[in-house]
Amino acid sequence: MDFFRKQSHSYKNWVTIAQRVAEVGFCSTTVFCSIFIFLTIFGVKRNFGSYKYLLILFPAVGIFFATVELILYPNVHSFNAGYFYYSTRRPFGVGIEIVTVLMAFYTSIYASTICMLAVQFVYRYWAIFDETKLRFFKGWKFLFCVAYSVIVGAQWGLSMYFFNQMDDYSDHYMRDELLYRYDLNITEIARLCLVSYNADGSLRWRNISATIDMNIFMIVQYSIVIYCAVVMYHKMEEKLKMLSVSLRKLHKQFYKTLILQIFTPTLCLFSPVVFIIYLPLFDLKVSIPTGMFLCAFTLYPALDAMIVMYIVTDYRKAAKRWWKIVLLKLEKFSEMLKKVLDWIDEILRLNELPVDGPTNAPTKETALGSKVWA
Repeated sequence: MDFFRKQSHSYKNWVTIAQRVAEVGFCSTTVFCSIFIFLTIFGVKRNFGSYKYLLILFPAVGIFFATVELILYPNVHSFNAGYFYYSTRRPFGVGIEIVTVLMAFYTSIYASTICMLAVQFVYRYWAIFDETKLRFFKGWKFLFCVAYSVIVGAQWGLSMYFFNQMDDYSDHYMRDELLYRYDLNITEIARLCLVSYNADGSLRWRNISATIDMNIFMIVQYSIVIYCAVVMYHKMEEKLKMLSVSLRKLHKQFYKTLILQIFTPTLCLFSPVVFIIYLPLFDLKVSIPTGMFLCAFTLYPALDAMIVMYIVTDYRKAAKRWWKIVLLKLEKFSEMLKKVLDWIDEILRLNELPVDGPTNAPTKETALGSKVWA
């Protein structure tokens, strides 16, 4: 906290840094997730069953998530007993109210991402311990997984939008701070705000309801992830003995992937939000540009795609095979381009006129030139 107190009163530089990181996250997520989707559809030869749909859906949502962040550049500022969630952008010339809805929609995508992570753990758990339940991921029933993520995500977004609406007290609470730190008039930007306590110290239950809702959501999803991971860790070896060597190896690779998929979302997705939503409850005298933590969101889908492609052998083999194909195509293209350029150079050279003017005896060049222009 002392670090921020020693800084200049303006936090505009932190906003700029967060935006640059978000841009890097967008580019890396777009590139690596696109490669991952391509390899899943066209590169990997092994049949992953219905798990393939999850492998495609998760990075696709990640690209969409990073795109929305790049469009909105949402930011958060934590001040004493509250946080201020805002965006100064007006994409496509829309009004403040529409941008506010889009900000809530952005949080819905975040929540849906966490839901899909939990669904992946459930799939791997059932694939090892109760394969008959994988029927819920096959055919049209896969839509239940999508619906679960969408419904929970929508619930988070609606909670954020309705419970954190600005009122006179929150407006007065944040107005001077935003003007002082960011040179912003809060009436001119899209914003949502939480202030935990009234002036008399009583809880502002409307705002606290948003915190309770988010807390329940994260506990449920994270509990699913941890439960599946712990049970698989203790009982997976015994179950895998009944499978073939290749399937045993594949399950172990996906388990390693899921373990890393606990660490990275904890660092990139859960920790920043937990810090932001719980800090106001302590009513500390702080002023922190917590929006810089949000930029980690756009980095996560790229990290997740790289984890899977690095650990799962099928993806490494597919990547190497397609890399060789691309290099071969580039080599053939460069050879063809060189032939075309040599041919053009030869044509131009043969049609050049002599420097000393025309001569009586026709040369090879002038003869060819007369035929061309005849």
